[in-house]
Amino acid sequence: MRDSNGRFWSRTIAAGCLSGMTVAGAAAWRAQIEGQSGWGPINAISHIVWGPQAAAQQRFTAKYTGSGLLLNALACGFWGWLYGVMGRFRPAPHSYSRSAGRGIVVAALAYITDYYLVPRRFTPGFELSLTRRSFPWLYGALAVGLILPDCLVPPKSRSRS
Repeated sequence: MRDSNGRFWSRTIAAGCLSGMTVAGAAAWRAQIEGQSGWGPINAISHIVWGPQAAAQQRFTAKYTGSGLLLNALACGFWGWLYGVMGRFRPAPHSYSRSAGRGIVVAALAYITDYYLVPRRFTPGFELSLTRRSFPWLYGALAVGLILPDCLVPPKSRSRS
């Protein structure tokens, strides 16, 4: 059982870290496509702590960028944990299609939670610096980051965790 828990937590941490990186990367990429600094949407995440002026920051700063990256990592860590918990209930051995399905479901839940359930102060802040056209890319990046650890697992260690 301990080994199973160890695999669960290592995959959960990997999913949280990778999804945090893919979301941050997608946000920076989309900002540049929209003619802004790549730091803008990362800084906007920190509006949770610093208020709406965080979204106006277009440069790397320890205050806004650092707290934005930390908040993004915490949020993606939570979604990585939920993705991992959902994986514990799978009835059959690992499959890429199940992993992709779970990733898409968790990303959809994240979007619904972020923009329909939590108070505006606790949204990710992407809406403060990016257009809604970027949102599918951001939540798609979340799904990709969540499923990457399952896709990178060698076939012999894909037994049920």
